Amino acid sequence: MTASLFDLPDFDDHQPAAAAAAPAGEPGAEREVTFLHTADWQLGMGRHFLGGQAQHTYDAARADAVVAIGTLAQTVGAEFVVVCGDVFDDPKASSRVIRRTLDALGDYPVPVYLLPGNHDPLDSTSIYRSETFVRACPDNVHVLDHAGVVRVRDGVSLVAAPWTSKRPESDLIADQLGRLAPADDLRIVVGHGGVDQFSPAADPATVAVGTLQAAVDTGLVDYVALGDRHSVTSIGDSGRIWYSGAPEVTDFDHVEHDSGQVLAVTLRRGQESAVSVAPHQVGQWRFTTIRRDVNGAADLAALREELTALPDKSRTVVKLALVGTLGVADAAAFDELFAEFGERLAALWIWERHHELTVVADPSDVAGLGLSGYAAQTADELVAAAGSDDAAEAAAARSALSLLFRLAGSGVSA
Repeated sequence: MTASLFDLPDFDDHQPAAAAAAPAGEPGAEREVTFLHTADWQLGMGRHFLGGQAQHTYDAARADAVVAIGTLAQTVGAEFVVVCGDVFDDPKASSRVIRRTLDALGDYPVPVYLLPGNHDPLDSTSIYRSETFVRACPDNVHVLDHAGVVRVRDGVSLVAAPWTSKRPESDLIADQLGRLAPADDLRIVVGHGGVDQFSPAADPATVAVGTLQAAVDTGLVDYVALGDRHSVTSIGDSGRIWYSGAPEVTDFDHVEHDSGQVLAVTLRRGQESAVSVAPHQVGQWRFTTIRRDVNGAADLAALREELTALPDKSRTVVKLALVGTLGVADAAAFDELFAEFGERLAALWIWERHHELTVVADPSDVAGLGLSGYAAQTADELVAAAGSDDAAEAAAARSALSLLFRLAGSGVSA
């Protein structure tokens, strides 16, 4: 059964958070801890550009990343793992996803602390309150289901700021920091949400970077572990406020950077205070955007070389944004290239908003095909139609010409 905040040791549910955080041991005693910081697993997520087998392979990779985090915890000597929100993509995640996830977490050699985030808040429909989750949850998995301080062990505490709805009415982390009194524990804030550095809009739930910075600068807390941003990101200049990013890529590289990683964090407090944050790769997929000017056969050859050089094609998705002008013959060659790499890659698709590849037709385009009779007459008519002011008619004619070139190039009688 899931362990709630109040089931954890050394926490009295009749005390306010500040009292629960009372120092353990000698003041100024040497403290050190290593843990893993991760977030935004969003298990059960689908990607609209992946179909069939590719989606299944992607789902498997996301599950593999969860397993890899447990292995990494042992490798780096982590004492525990914090998952800073959005463990699941949707409250309606299937019982299969829930059970398999909890089985994987049960195999971890250390405790795991799960924070409800905006995708999986602790509301009336919460996964964490579902019968499936409660019955399947192993003893080493703890849901941070109440805000406040959680003693992990003597000298180490978490400061939890869980989401209890999809629209919080305040900065949840600032609410908890405001309740803290100074303590000798190593303290790790476990939070989720956008920061005002990137989201200046007037949202009451936006996390104030200044508040976080003041908390670490004064030693009130030692590290702020954040979730929500899928790119690994250091906030401020202290080296103590981080987004871990998602452990498997979820978006293209023009949106998301350095995802597919987990942060191994070591904190020290005593005569000397120090922090070490080391990223470790656990993700396997790449979502890549390719923007290129394409104006002829040489540019197409360069594009082919670029696509050919991509590693691990079965786990690589490419979004193309091409700008330029091609004749019908080159357009046909591009269609062949697109079809080929659509089969070699996990997915290949056109970024329509930024794709402006114009196809122009000229009688010289079909002159070298050696057509005669009806076929030659039809080709000439298509060339004429391709220059029509009617966009639909011109597009249909260019498509037909492209097919004609592919058939002629493959030796099929036109």
